[in-house]
Amino acid sequence: MIAVAQLVLPAVGAIFAGFGLYLVTLAVAAGMRLRSEPPAPGHRLSRLAVIVPAHDEERLVAACIASLRAQTYPSELYRIVVVADNCGDRTAEVAQAAGADVMVRTSALDARGKGQALRWAMDDLLSATHAPDALVVVDADSVCAPGMLSALQQQLAAGHEVVQADYSLQVEAGSTRSELVAAAFMLFHRVRFTGRARLGMAANLVGNGMLFSREVLEQYPWNAFTGVEDLEFSLQLRLEGIEPRFAAGAHVSGPGPASRPGAVRQRMRWEGGRFHAVRTYFWPLVRTAAARRDPRLLDAALDLATPPLSLLSIALGAGSAITAAAVLLHAEPAWALAPWLAGLASVVAFVVIGLRAVKAPASTWRALLRAPAFLAWKLFTYVRLLRGFDVKAWERTDRAGELVSTDGRRHPSTDGRRVDVVGVPIDPVDMTAALSRLREVMTGGRLFQVSTINLDFMVRAQSDPEVRRIFQRSDLNLADGAPVVWLGRLLGAAVPERVAGADLVPALMTEAAKVGARVFFLGGEGGVAEQAARKMQELNPDMVVAGFYEPPRASVEDMNSAEILARIREARADILLVAFGHPKQERWIDLNRAELTVSVAIGVGCVFDLIAGRTRRAPAWMQVVGLEWAYRLAGDPRRLFGRYATDAAWLLPITARALRARLSTPRVAEPA
Repeated sequence: MIAVAQLVLPAVGAIFAGFGLYLVTLAVAAGMRLRSEPPAPGHRLSRLAVIVPAHDEERLVAACIASLRAQTYPSELYRIVVVADNCGDRTAEVAQAAGADVMVRTSALDARGKGQALRWAMDDLLSATHAPDALVVVDADSVCAPGMLSALQQQLAAGHEVVQADYSLQVEAGSTRSELVAAAFMLFHRVRFTGRARLGMAANLVGNGMLFSREVLEQYPWNAFTGVEDLEFSLQLRLEGIEPRFAAGAHVSGPGPASRPGAVRQRMRWEGGRFHAVRTYFWPLVRTAAARRDPRLLDAALDLATPPLSLLSIALGAGSAITAAAVLLHAEPAWALAPWLAGLASVVAFVVIGLRAVKAPASTWRALLRAPAFLAWKLFTYVRLLRGFDVKAWERTDRAGELVSTDGRRHPSTDGRRVDVVGVPIDPVDMTAALSRLREVMTGGRLFQVSTINLDFMVRAQSDPEVRRIFQRSDLNLADGAPVVWLGRLLGAAVPERVAGADLVPALMTEAAKVGARVFFLGGEGGVAEQAARKMQELNPDMVVAGFYEPPRASVEDMNSAEILARIREARADILLVAFGHPKQERWIDLNRAELTVSVAIGVGCVFDLIAGRTRRAPAWMQVVGLEWAYRLAGDPRRLFGRYATDAAWLLPITARALRARLSTPRVAEPA
């Protein structure tokens, strides 16, 4: 019995060492010369349609289109089609001006995401009278090398009906973390895929730079809608006997997330989605391989089961430590450590041989010095995955150009600068600056959404991707809560002061009266909207009340939004105050932003009750010292205690983690 028990650790080590040996084999193969495949006899150049799915990508889509228009492929043989998917910005207009055809998609909340957008666009394009011979998918934030389409077409001409380009991450200048993430990306994609291609094995799709022949999509329409729809569709195709081919000469690159929280969420989506794919497809691949006696499907199953390099490294390190301890305690023979050490050696060999094979730059090698810290970060991601993961959840990755991260790096944004406070973008403005911005837009005719973010909003955003997405696309996010200001300052963000909605609305009404802007009061109960409107009009005689309406209680999906929108439109309102409570009010504004005809929309929560005098604010001194929350808790403990306790339970550990991150990350000097 003892002898059998002593075999467990070395047996598990041998399995992990096998994964390492597999990776080393691919790295060695990646350094081999690849024989070019001649085109099939009589093959002509194909007519291509390049689909660019884009959700709120007005800042980056023009560069993507420019790189596609600069392709060496004959311009008369391809068209660029941007799918403006549920956009709240100017993506469609920018894409059209850049020279692309634009398809605008608007869908229900449960039908959003890249996979849904791709299926919608593919069905439309393939049903046309003169359908293209093949479809290419390129992400809107990407830049394509000039020869990408030609290299994809070359593989199509050689008889491969599904082709994957070489996809790499753009490195942020001066960022070791970005360099290390890019290196891991290179090892997982370029090295593994190149090695597999040179051994005659299939690749997996990675979502960017994919080509599909018309015949494949007509027979097997896109049917993957999780957070890793590319891997999911790859496995579906493998089960149908179709092997995607890697085109090493087709290059496309894209940026990584702009913030650390964004990187964590992206990694959660990728790693969680991969684990879901393993659970869903591993045994079907094995069973089908056995039934068909098809070793290619067995290869697909083994490749899918191979852990990500970081997880493999962590497992081998932990297994080596445990086995070494067992050897020292005489619970295991010394040879039991051999497979674990062999596995660790194979990981090192894979990294060294693989990066040399793909000619990685010197900066990548230097970034490897930070690998232990990177593995610790990945371990944190895996621990979070144990708590559960919604594989169908989709959210847009934050982009550089939208945030000023709390690690000190600055990025331009629509308002000059924006700070990231644990994943929630905050505009660091005081009341004067906020009113100045609102004066500029209150009669502009284009919707400008304002969110007043307190601690409860921030806590909800951590677990609700939809709320995070709304805050990311909101035009002005104000720190409405002393804890938000304190946390931002702790992270090194220059959040000047609290801008409470209860203070902002009366001040905005004064500004609206000066320019004749028309204000609509929406929400509340028991006539409070009308009372608040009349009170504001008493204080500002020149103010124009466009209307007020208290719709019946209902969920956002069940509300009669058409009637509400009609009332607002008929009132010719410029400013809309929405008092539905969070997150309902933010969701309603975001869901209807394409139909709203106002210039400014603000979720105001309980502000109507405060203005009408139904609820009293804390004394001024409590507001100044940041204790207004305590006053509210004392006045309504039954309703607020649970919420505040939850918020506090989140705030304490996140503050500690944020402080550690702040202290461990070098500051970057701001330009004078």
